[in-house]
Amino acid sequence: MTRPFRLQRRALLRGIAGAAMALPALEIMRSSSSARAADASPPKRFVMIYGGMSLGAPYAPHLVIPDEVGLGYDLKRGLLPLGAGALPQNPGPGGMGLNVQDHVSIVSGLRVPWGSTGNIPAGGRLQGQFHFNTMGPQTSGMRAGPGFTEAPNGPTADQIVAAAISDDDQFVRSLSYRVQVRSYYASNGTGGDDSRISWRESGSGLERVDPIYSPQLAYSSLFGAWPGLDPDTIAAGEFSRRRRVSVVDLVQDRLKALIPKLGAADRQRLERHVEEVHGLAERLAAIPPDGQGDCSLPADPGEDPPIGGAALINEDGEYVQTGTGGYSGEDLRAEILFDLITMAFACDQTRAAAVRMTFSQSLLVLESIIGSPGMIHSHAHSSGQQIPYADCFGWHVKHFARLVAKLRDTQDIEGASLLDNTAVVMLFEGGYGPDVDGSNTENVTHCSDNMVALVGGHAGGLNPTGGKHIVATGQHPAKAVISAMVACGVAQETKTLGEVTGDIPELFS
Repeated sequence: MTRPFRLQRRALLRGIAGAAMALPALEIMRSSSSARAADASPPKRFVMIYGGMSLGAPYAPHLVIPDEVGLGYDLKRGLLPLGAGALPQNPGPGGMGLNVQDHVSIVSGLRVPWGSTGNIPAGGRLQGQFHFNTMGPQTSGMRAGPGFTEAPNGPTADQIVAAAISDDDQFVRSLSYRVQVRSYYASNGTGGDDSRISWRESGSGLERVDPIYSPQLAYSSLFGAWPGLDPDTIAAGEFSRRRRVSVVDLVQDRLKALIPKLGAADRQRLERHVEEVHGLAERLAAIPPDGQGDCSLPADPGEDPPIGGAALINEDGEYVQTGTGGYSGEDLRAEILFDLITMAFACDQTRAAAVRMTFSQSLLVLESIIGSPGMIHSHAHSSGQQIPYADCFGWHVKHFARLVAKLRDTQDIEGASLLDNTAVVMLFEGGYGPDVDGSNTENVTHCSDNMVALVGGHAGGLNPTGGKHIVATGQHPAKAVISAMVACGVAQETKTLGEVTGDIPELFS
């Protein structure tokens, strides 16, 4: 028996160069009411961000973790970018915060457990190996190791979510970006597992996803060529030219094939629709793209900032700070990359993204950003650098907050904001507490106790009454990630990521 020809309510007529034209409501599209309701729902989006720093510069956690619990939590120095007041460092627009506290919850007291070789607990890390051993458990829910490696032992949450919520219309299944360009450590490499954030399942096993750190490459990959064609075959400016060509011209062959299948009434509707699209295309062509609003072509970011040299060099068997290097315009890179994610979501180019802000044991020099010389990692181990270290944390938070604000201010379909349909989670390398090797009992950086996660957005009932401070003592940071996954409609029944099960219920109440 031949199945009758049917079109979906949100069917797109695709033509050459990946062009697509939405069709009007036709009789042939009639389906069940439940299907129509599903078609009208805005898609969910997911963002996972990672920063390579702890909270434990001696006695510095009090400059980050709020004292107040629940709604209206107090903003310590490291969280000031979430508010609307003036910033002592990390200046946002006009030197002010991004005013997103009502959309962001702080989850504190989190813990990645540890154990000795052969006794690493589920979702845990190896005792005595802190650096490069906490990101995998947080992003994949799998225990770290063996050995000194940051590669996880299972797919990361961004790839799991991308596979679940993407569809065939997405130009890119998921985005993987990195803000810190190089390790800035002696050989100054740009690759390796310690530079990545994303891994996915493939036919041959776990596959590394190399992140993009070039704003120009990120832009051209998304918007520099018409979707569906090899980016190498079309100059970046061609996208702008082609978007001004009437889409009807690019789907003519498909139109000719579709019309004979329609009844007389549908043919008349489609002919009127084509005329209206022609007229709309002419009006749109007269309006230059300004990169604002809903789906529009972002401005070309131009040449990438110059790449800096190493911050530490090996001199006579000892590592010595160079006094130069350690910075490649990461502040500007972060702004551009997060802006591209926002517009990729608005244009439904993708629905999932992962961003690595900084390397673990980060040697990024932030003098040009926070006005304090030295590297993130050196600030972490100096008792006189609590305020600069909190400002390093605040720099990460500033870009998280800026993304949340951009999503809030960008309209999604049917009048909602992108933030209403997005979950954004930010993780960090460590927290603070006693040295797990037992050499001392003071608060140190090499500890995965008392970690924090930031969870923003409102997808799936997330943060329904506003942002709050939630104390989740001893809970795994992956549970914050699971909460964001559940908000996007993934793992709702199992609430599981790798070996970790459970979410943070307070994020939904």
